[in-house]
Amino acid sequence: MDDDEIRSRFDGRGEVGLLLGAVTAARRRRIDDIGHALGYRLLDAQNLGYGRIRLRYRRDDAPHARRRAEQTIARLRAGGPVLSAIEPAPPPPPSEPPPAPAGHRPPGPRRPLSHEPPPPPPVAAPPRPRVPPLPPYPPAPGAPPAPRGG
Repeated sequence: MDDDEIRSRFDGRGEVGLLLGAVTAARRRRIDDIGHALGYRLLDAQNLGYGRIRLRYRRDDAPHARRRAEQTIARLRAGGPVLSAIEPAPPPPPSEPPPAPAGHRPPGPRRPLSHEPPPPPPVAAPPRPRVPPLPPYPPAPGAPPAPRGG
């Protein structure tokens, strides 16, 4: 199967199936590249035995995939190759915010601007201990037992 025959299979349908005989890894990569250039992504590959393989592709309707397919079709109509020597670079990912300097905290909630002094802090009773403290010295020994009379 040459490039033109492979290209003709990716004709804009929602799903494309290819049944191939013995195919090398390089040829398989070429088929995947042509499908990718025409806006398809590999759905699954089935090994049928005896060196036969079935590839199923699904049309990728994402905006960047559609744009890539339009550029490929325009290149073909102009007499160019199926695959360009230089693949257009994908759009750059969104930039991340710069890291915060060490020790920097994000600002807290803002208070409204007013000319009044801030309210005083709430008055609270001092905390009481939950367990009474130990005495500074041990308790005195108890009185000796009284003698028993008899």
